[in-house]
Amino acid sequence: MGWGGILSLKIIPIVQLFISAVAMLVIELLIPFGYFEFTWRLHLSAVIVVFGLVLVLAGGRAFFKANTTVNPISPENSSILVTSDVYRFSRNPMYLGFLIVLLAWGLFLGSLPSFIMLPIFYWYITKTQICFEEQILEKKFGDSYRMYMSKVRRWI
Repeated sequence: MGWGGILSLKIIPIVQLFISAVAMLVIELLIPFGYFEFTWRLHLSAVIVVFGLVLVLAGGRAFFKANTTVNPISPENSSILVTSDVYRFSRNPMYLGFLIVLLAWGLFLGSLPSFIMLPIFYWYITKTQICFEEQILEKKFGDSYRMYMSKVRRWI
């Protein structure tokens, strides 16, 4: 069993997002240096958060359109391999959307040290959720999933 199996599903992805956002805020409050400001920072963070949320919603919409589960706890209940819409560009657009939302939050906070949570979130969700899902989907969909993995990148 790889790292994906060992760490899988300790904390569901939406909770991982909120924990990371709170951790970014705590870091911003505890580390009194590395602040930045520029003219359109808040506007840029708003545009980026909207983009991230659009990715999350587009990923969910594709699952609903295909009439399959969007539940990250039970990917084995997937009835179809979704490879259309936003899934043509990323195998994990919802998680990519979460990462983009965290990027926007870091810009909003204006704190360079808080950005340390982005690679931590990326690593943790890859090891605990994505690897877990990939194992199950490969077992369930076999060659179709392997072909999809060879054509579409995990994140972007």
